[in-house]
Amino acid sequence: MTLFLSVFFGTFVLEDLALASALVLIAQQKLSFATAFFACFLGISIGDIGLYLLGNIASHFKLEKRFSFFKKYNYNIEKFKTSDFLTYSIVISRLIPGTRLPTYISAGYLRYSFLKFTILTVISVFLWVLLALMGGKAVYYIFMDHKIVAVVAFFIFLNLLKNYVPRLMDYWERKALKSSWRKWTQFEFWPSIFFYIPLYFYYIYFSIKYKSPFMPFYANPNLPHGGLIGESKWDFLKHLDLNDSSTLKSVNLKKESDFFETKTLLDNEGFKYPFIMKPDIGQRGFGVRIIRNDFDLTEYLLLSNFEIIIQSLSTLPNEAGLFFIRKPSVAVGSIFSVTDKSFPYVIGDGKTKLGDLILQDKRAQIIASTYFSRLKEILDTIPTTGEKVYLSECGNHCQGAIFHNGVELISDELTLRLDSLAKKIPDFFFGRFDVRYKNKEDLKLGLNFEIVEINGAGAEATHIWDANTKLLEAYRTLFIQWDTLFAIGKEVSLLQKEKLNLQIISFLKECFKVYFRKDALSTSS
Repeated sequence: MTLFLSVFFGTFVLEDLALASALVLIAQQKLSFATAFFACFLGISIGDIGLYLLGNIASHFKLEKRFSFFKKYNYNIEKFKTSDFLTYSIVISRLIPGTRLPTYISAGYLRYSFLKFTILTVISVFLWVLLALMGGKAVYYIFMDHKIVAVVAFFIFLNLLKNYVPRLMDYWERKALKSSWRKWTQFEFWPSIFFYIPLYFYYIYFSIKYKSPFMPFYANPNLPHGGLIGESKWDFLKHLDLNDSSTLKSVNLKKESDFFETKTLLDNEGFKYPFIMKPDIGQRGFGVRIIRNDFDLTEYLLLSNFEIIIQSLSTLPNEAGLFFIRKPSVAVGSIFSVTDKSFPYVIGDGKTKLGDLILQDKRAQIIASTYFSRLKEILDTIPTTGEKVYLSECGNHCQGAIFHNGVELISDELTLRLDSLAKKIPDFFFGRFDVRYKNKEDLKLGLNFEIVEINGAGAEATHIWDANTKLLEAYRTLFIQWDTLFAIGKEVSLLQKEKLNLQIISFLKECFKVYFRKDALSTSS
């Protein structure tokens, strides 16, 4: 009993030391595994709940109303109480040393659901103690002799902890899990790492065909890596003409800018809510958000650790992706693909909750979790009869927008307009313009559209995500796209090589001229 209590109370002093002591006592057979586990589990759980209660007690003093410093952030504090930010912080803090104390006290202070906090804490402590005490020789063996297995298992564990534990705590997320398996029946919802497996082999084939795996990096020679990897949105947007009707006002926000620096920049540039914020370097719509108030801005800055693009919010109703290609040897380029996008919605019947309306839609229920995350504050409301509630406002597939093959929008007028815009960007031969537009008739004429962003060699013919596209047809389109990308890279590399040779010849000629000029001068003297 003495050893049990020493481990139990030791968790209140230093958790890691208590776990290490428990391991030693198990190895020396002075404590059974079950007894040591229970002592650690009980002590750590009580300690974590105690931190929550300390914060909860402090909340009764209402510091945000007593001190001017807190008064400035009173609105943000109120919003954080219902934000997912706390849920993720509670889960992740178990894995990051030094973060549990402020996180758990903050959860109590902000009056985060005590039931949810307790469930999250008990589950995470149970797994944490179990993994720690099953360590010793077992962990040593796994990491020393099966490193790959250990790393894979660790990332699977983190993924499950991050994605499923918080979802099981939420009523609507639990309902969404029932239909989430259906994403495997439609390839447009497959995980990208799985869908692109055939392309990995084709990349090897094209590398052999074009005698280099680096040809795609040459396709847009004035962009880092051709825009294939880690492309910067600002590298494109900075070249656009501010006086052109297609240009949306944009600024580049440096990494780790705080709220006050950002507000000053926004005021100086004339930005008003709402506007768009997104990573300068991003993929597949990650991190694209509409910022409507100070809380949204504060939360985005807190959760981001990257350079940001701030952009005016387009008021045009429709969105499309225009994939443009021009070989260096051709005067005018062509449109390879057009993706027309629509924003999904449900219509109220005056008696059904919004969350249930989403789950009743056969397509929406597959990715209901995406919509629930965005609309969590109104899922229990009942839309009136005939009321239209949009589920997505951004034209990104991963955020729930619906993609259609827009081949009928391709026209000579639109092609010439895109060609003129592409030529504003130095040596831009391959990429996609994502635009908002007024109507299809004007877009075909190259009129009344605004550029949201431009992508380089890493762009994709996104019309393949049309639900009517067959899997083999999608792969065929991608194979043609990559073959074209390699071919452009090859052509650019040859042109660059010729340019370099010409520069060398020109340099040598100048050297000879200088030499003979000096010789002539010396002779005449």
